[in-house]
Amino acid sequence: MEDEPRPGRPVTACGDANISKVLVSLSDRRRKTCEEISTETSMSRTSVFRVLTNKLNKNKKFSKWVPHLLTDEQKESRVIFSRNFLRRFQTEQNDFLGRIITGDETWVYS
Repeated sequence: MEDEPRPGRPVTACGDANISKVLVSLSDRRRKTCEEISTETSMSRTSVFRVLTNKLNKNKKFSKWVPHLLTDEQKESRVIFSRNFLRRFQTEQNDFLGRIITGDETWVYS
């Protein structure tokens, strides 16, 4: 099954050539903004963002584009912690929930 041809510009922003351009641009310095990469690759900022997030699975963390993938060890660790939490909740009920403290990994510098 194939789509019938449609009028308009074909979607080429996320093609292999543009993905390679973005990778090359990031290879020397990962702290680049989408605008900087856009200027270097002659692509629009939104196309650069789409390539980074959808095709390369990267997120911006600490002003750096990094892969958003967990290692097998990290995944296993999360499963173990979740099972332990579930086991404790089953025995302690709501007393256990009141003692959970959550947070994130954001660092704020002043």
